[in-house]
Order: sequence, then structure tokens, then C-alpha cells
Amino acid sequence: MVKLEDLSTPHCILLAVQYAVDADLVAVRKLTARRRQAFELGLILQIILTYLPESVEPSSYTDYVQELVTGVEIRLADDGKPLNLSAVEDLSLAQAHKRLHNLHLLPLEHSLSRHDPPLPPLTLFLIHRSYRIDSATGLLELVPPLVVPFLDQSEYLRTWFISTVLPLLRLGYEYYPDSPIPRLETFAHLTGTRAIETLLSNLRSRGNTTPGTRNPGRDLRSLIGPWMCGYYERKKRHGGDTSRRLSTGGEAEKEEDDWESLFEWLFLASKSDFPLVCEAVTEWDGPVDVDMGGYDDGRVESLDENHQRYLELRYAQSALASLYITEGNTVETLRMSHGLLTRLATLLSFDPPQGLDGSWESFPKFISGPVVDRQPVPALIQPDTEFSPDNPLTRPEAQNLHLLELLIFSAYTLSALQYPISIRDLAKLYLNGDTSEQSSVFGKILHSLSCTRKTEEQWSMVRNKLLWLWNWGAPQEGLERQGHGIFGKMDGELVETEILKALLDNGHHSLAITTYIKAPIGSQPLPLKDVESLILTCAMHHYDSASNGNRLRGGMKKASDIVSAFSSHFPQSPRFHRFEALITATHALSFYSLTLQHGVPFQPVNIRVMDDPLSLIQKLLSQNSHSYTHLDDLIKIGSNLVISRPATILNASESAQQPEVKMEKKYAERRVIGMAIQAALDEDDFETAYSYVVNRLSPSTPTNSSAFSDTDPRETTSTAPTKDMEDVSWRAALLAGKYRSGSISMSSSAASRASTSRPELRRLEQRMELLSQALLLAPSGHLEEVIAVWQKCETEMMTLLAQELEAEQRFNDYADRRLPGAFANETIAAVQPRREVGRGAVEEAPMGLFDVARGAAAAFSKTAFPLKSGISMGMGGSSKAPETTTGRLSSDSDRGSFAVGEDGNRARKRDMVASAVTGGLASGLGWVLGAKPVPDHSGE
Repeated sequence: MVKLEDLSTPHCILLAVQYAVDADLVAVRKLTARRRQAFELGLILQIILTYLPESVEPSSYTDYVQELVTGVEIRLADDGKPLNLSAVEDLSLAQAHKRLHNLHLLPLEHSLSRHDPPLPPLTLFLIHRSYRIDSATGLLELVPPLVVPFLDQSEYLRTWFISTVLPLLRLGYEYYPDSPIPRLETFAHLTGTRAIETLLSNLRSRGNTTPGTRNPGRDLRSLIGPWMCGYYERKKRHGGDTSRRLSTGGEAEKEEDDWESLFEWLFLASKSDFPLVCEAVTEWDGPVDVDMGGYDDGRVESLDENHQRYLELRYAQSALASLYITEGNTVETLRMSHGLLTRLATLLSFDPPQGLDGSWESFPKFISGPVVDRQPVPALIQPDTEFSPDNPLTRPEAQNLHLLELLIFSAYTLSALQYPISIRDLAKLYLNGDTSEQSSVFGKILHSLSCTRKTEEQWSMVRNKLLWLWNWGAPQEGLERQGHGIFGKMDGELVETEILKALLDNGHHSLAITTYIKAPIGSQPLPLKDVESLILTCAMHHYDSASNGNRLRGGMKKASDIVSAFSSHFPQSPRFHRFEALITATHALSFYSLTLQHGVPFQPVNIRVMDDPLSLIQKLLSQNSHSYTHLDDLIKIGSNLVISRPATILNASESAQQPEVKMEKKYAERRVIGMAIQAALDEDDFETAYSYVVNRLSPSTPTNSSAFSDTDPRETTSTAPTKDMEDVSWRAALLAGKYRSGSISMSSSAASRASTSRPELRRLEQRMELLSQALLLAPSGHLEEVIAVWQKCETEMMTLLAQELEAEQRFNDYADRRLPGAFANETIAAVQPRREVGRGAVEEAPMGLFDVARGAAAAFSKTAFPLKSGISMGMGGSSKAPETTTGRLSSDSDRGSFAVGEDGNRARKRDMVASAVTGGLASGLGWVLGAKPVPDHSGE
């Protein structure tokens, strides 16, 4: 039987391997204790590393390893059992050498444990054994019993355990036991972003996004903090790998810094999970806040002071940058942003920001110069540059925190103004937005505010907040027109202009008056002339948008209310008076049915776009039956349209003198009368047209010698409106004089004379009277046209008179034959109606052209005013001035065919009408023919 002492070294080594395979640690202890010289420390550790099953409890051999390392005598349990040598007792020495040569033993040094200078065998063994235990069994909890007893043996081992084993143990067994974890060796290979994602993946896992259910501060402190303890070792290891890759011609990848990876993770996480980042920064104090579980014993290599300060600033900078990348615009997000900013101020020992819930008077004020150049800097608000250490916008400096405070308060204020916006978008608007973009946002804010009804106190608060947003409460310096706030690129007057528009649109006129008109001199937000123009522009906007002309509804009501509220504050402004005239005219038009071309209903804006607003009255008359009877109403509409001059009402430089306005009103009146006359004729209402001509149309400018001067009085007219006015007047009279109707209707005054005048003759008398009026009004160039019509009427009149004279003669002959002594042998003629009797009482004789002209001069003196005291009327009239006016022309013509003068003589009305032509011909046709006027013999 072979004894233990007789075995060779190869036999002992082979026997120890067999004991290790059988997990017989007692036999291994006995063998190595009795044959100590055959086993070196490294060899024994290799045998245990290679052949001892990884599932064996480490506590069963840690004491043995400790004894081997310290070199103390190995304690043996005296169980009295001899060692079993059967595995090697039959092997010869040569066979033992051969088997030993083929024996495969793992090296103590793991590929991840290469170090310069080389590490002690025990450290290498424990690290390698830990990797194998986890790889073979997945029982990471077996590693601490193996390694912890030897932490004092090596600082490298302590750092490795804290940075590699401890984070995985906490991740998989303590914090998230239901989540899978990577193998220890796999995790040891991880660096940078991949390691960070592995350790913090549970914070952003699906279904775990509710604030309060996560603990980011704990994970950063207890997972990331310990892992960062291996920062320097990983950096050395990867630095060596890079050198080797370069020496072999391989391409070196850019080294990924672990701390930068962590800060970038926080920065990017804020975009999708801002509450997580806020919670993390609030709970974690930064790189110095590490929980090593008591394993450090104060001997783990810590950060040097300079590097620690740099990392703290980068941590704060990444948190600042996260405020610029978040896209949340809710009040809750803004409150979290404010809390994060407060936390950063505490970490950096700066003054904390003010509370969000104060009044606008307590809002922070812009107290420093620009943080960055206010020129467009789009690169500062990009994810790849926001995280850069060189970004001036995110440096952890007091002025940057102050800027963020102003942006947070601005976003919070905008949210209260019904315009939620993220800090990121607000920063873009502040840094990159031009005047048009800022003005657009400003307009949207006012529009959203106008959608809900607010009191004047609320609008006053809105104005104060908007002004704070424009300048951030900074005092104005000198002639500075722009502000410092998010709307700072807008001109200050533009800001006030938009606010005033909103007040007007929402009907807060008293607030607008108090703020913009009654403000103390020197502190008025806008010049009064600009306020006036803006008020009129706003009123015109509502006027143009109105769908109906009624001033009690819709846009017309708003326009009318604005003009009424402010007109008393601008008493010298002609534009307010013009606007009131426009509103009055439009309101009056709304009571008529009026449709434009293509069936489009009339809208107020149509007045403004028309070159000739008075033409609307023509359409009104054609579309509303008998509307011509409302002449006074139509004249008022026309006068207001002319006074308002709608196309230029907003032009401050355009104004008309009072004489011009009066002339234009007179022109409008004449033109409307002409339209009404034409409308009456279109509806076969000659009597109304006749009344309008004789009562409403008279020469607008009296001329003292119109009937007797050799010069044409119309040539003295100096303004075009007067010529147009006369043109309208005489054409209306001519149109009525030319009118022929199939059926003759008589007014009440005309009907009362039916017994003394034939209707046809009466109508001719009226037409000739209208033509005489046309002669008085017509320009010299158109006299021939009027006279041609007159001559036709005169011919027709002569024919009718001849017929009447013949009838009278027959009647008289009939009467003579019935006298006593006469014989009624002739056939009795038809009895003449009584109303025609008496026409032959006056000799009927044709009248010469100059006789007619002389009579017209007398008629003109009646219709205008006395030309001279010595001129007598018609045929032997009185020398007194006539008292008749244009309003009594109709009654004069209605007295019948005969009139009685003051001398008792009867004068034929036909002669009087014919005499009315004399004045016009004397200066008109007489002048054209070169004839001299007939001398006046009335005084003889």
C-alpha cells in the first residue's frame, strides 16, 4: 500500500485535482497540509479556481484560502480517516508526468483584471472565482461571502467589489428583484451610456412613470454612485485597450466618459420624462452623494477636489439644459421647473427664485445685461449644443439662472393668459424670434383672451402682465423703444396699440379712455393722434365686417358704440363726424331691400369699395317700389354718404373745407332728387315727378342779371361740383318734361280743375312748365336740346288749342242760332262739355320767340328773387317783388289756365308759362343767335 509521503509531486497535484473535483475540501486541506512543499499558493488557488465546483459555498473554503495566503499552519480536523490515494496509486511516475502535462489549469488573472503592476494572486483568484460563480450558477449572492472577508487585503479588490458587484446585487436582489440583471462579467465590460442605461433602466420602464412610485435619488446614490467608484480603473483599462488598438493598426473609438454619460442621460431623459429628472435632481446632491453600503471603510479612492468641482458644475449645467429641452407646457411642468431651478440655486449657493404664486407686482425684474447676444442664435437651442459645456446659455452662472427664472415666470404668466407654451419654445421666441413672430404670438394671446368675457379690472391686469412680458419690469431708458422681455423686439407703441385694439374689440371703452386718453401728460402710452387713428381703424374694421347695416346689431353696433364713446373726446376731429354720418347713412339704408349684382345682399363694406356710393340710391329706388316717395329720407342718406367720403375716412391728411362740404351736400341733394324723379317716372307717377321738379329743383346760385346779361351766368361757376349739380338738375327737369304717359292721372289739385281744363292740355302745360325749369337750369351748351323738346310741346299745344278753339267756335255758333229770331235750320252740334267753356274768351294768337323769352324773364324773377323793382310780371303784372318760392311753384301752376292780375285783367296761364322761357332765352338762345334782348317798357 502506497503512503502519502511516498507520492511524487505530480502524483500529489493530480490527487489534489481529484479531491477538488469531488468537492472534498477536507481532503484538499489534509493533502496540502501534509505535502506543503509540493504546492505553491498560486497552484493551489488555480486548482480550486479550475476544478472546485462553483456551487460550493464560499464559506467552506474562505478560511482555508485565508490560511494559505497568510502562511499560517493549516488547521486539520482530526477525524481519524486516512486519505484515499486510489486515484493515483497505480500511476507510474511517467504516467503521472504525462497526465500533469495534459492538465488544464485556468490562470488566476481574468482578462478584466489585468493591471500594472500585477495584482496579488489572492485578488486575482477572488475576482476570477466571482466571475465563474456568477457565470456558472447565476447565484450572484455567493460572491459577497467569497470576497468580503478579503476586502482589507486589496484596495483594488474593494473598489472592484463596490463598483461591479454591489450595484448588481442591489439592482437584482434588493431594489428590483423581479427584473433581470446582466451577468457579472457582462456588466464589468459595460461602460458609459450602456452601463448607465442598465442600472437606471427600471426608472424609465414602461408602466413606471407615475411620480412618487420611483426613487431616482436612491438609484443614483446607491447604483450609479458605487459604480462610479470604478471610474478611474475603467478609464485606465480602456486607455490601455486604446493604446493596444493603435499599436496594432486598429481604429480607436472616441473614449466615452462615464460621468458625461450620466449627465447626458439626465439631459435626454428630461425631454420625455421631465418629472423623473426633477425628482432625481431634487433627491441627489451630485457626484459626492454616494452610498457604498459600508464597504468602503474610508479607503476607496475619491475624486480630487478640482475634478469634483468640475463634475458638480457639469451636473448643474445638465440640469439647467434639461429645462430648455423639455416640451411640457402645463402649469404642473412649470411648477416642477421652478422647483428644479430652486434646487439648483441651492446647490450652487445662489439666491433662490421668487415664488410663482405672487402678484404681477412681485414678478422678478430684468436687472442684468443680455446673457447672450440677442441676434439669432439657433445653435444654442439644439439638443447637440444645449448639452455642450461651452454653451453660454446653460453655464451654471447667476445670470443664466436669472434668465431661466424670467422665462419660467413668463411661461407661467402666459399660461394664465390662456396661451400655454413650453420653456423651450419660449426661449426660441426670446432668442430667435423676430418682430413679426413675436407680434404674431402677441396677437394670438389677445385673440384667445377675447374669446372669454372679462371685466375691466381683469383687462387692466392683462395689460400689466403683457407689459411685464414685453420689458420684464425693467425701467425704460431714454428713447429706448424695445424691451428686454420675450416680446422685446416689438416696438413699445406696437404693444400698446395691440392692447388698445383688444380693449376696443371687447367693448371696454371707459378703460381705454382712462388709460390712453386721460392719462397725465408725459405718461401717455400713445400719442393722441395715433389713438384717434387706431380708434377709427378699429371701428372701421367692425363696420367692414358687418353683414347688416343696422347699427343696433353685430359689427355695426360695435362700430357705432366705439364712435359714440370716443367722439366727445375728439370734438375737433372731422373724421369722427364723417364716421357718424357714414353710420347714419348705412343704418338708414338697412331699412330698404337692396341686392347687388349676382344676388349678393348689400353689406356696409360695399359702400367703402364703391367709387360712387350715391349710386346705391339708384339701386335702392329700382328695387323698392314707391321708395321715391321717401325723398327727405333719401336726401339725408345721400348727404351723409357725401359728407362721410367713405373711401378716405381713415386718411388723416384728407380733409374738406366747410364750403366744399356744403357744395357736396347740395350736389348730393340735387342728384338724389333727380334719381327720385326718374324712379317716379319709371313707375308712371308723373304728378310726383312734376312736384319734385317745381318744388325741389331751382337754380342753386342766383344771378342778378341772368335774364338780361349778355354773358352766360353759368360761365361764372368756379367749381366742378356746381356744374355737375346743375347738370343733374336740368336733366331731371328735362326728363320729366319729355315724359309721355299712356294714361293721364291727376293729382287732387289737378282734379279740382277738371271742369275748366282738358287733361291732355293740363299735362302739356305741366310738361312745358317743367321744360321752362330745365331752360333755367341747363348749361348754355344744352339749350338747343331743351328748346327742341319745348318746340315739340308747343306744336302739340297749338294743335290742342286750335282744336279747342274750333270746338268753342262751334259752340258759340250753336248758341247764336238759338237766339230769338234765329232759325235753327242747321244740324245741332254736339254740346261742348262745360269744363272747356271759357277757353275762347281770350284771343288765341301765336307767340313769337322773343315774346316767349320776355315772359320767361318774368317767371324767373318769381322763382328766384326780385331782380329789380321795376320789372313787372308776365302780362301787365305788379311791380312788387314776388313772394313765391320754389316750394310754391306747383301751387302757382295749379291755379288753372287763367290768372287775374292786380289790375283786374285776366292772363292766360299758357302765357305765363311761355313767359318763363324768356329769361333763359334772353341770356341763352338769344345769346346763341346773337339777338339783342327786348327793352323793358314796363315803366312806361
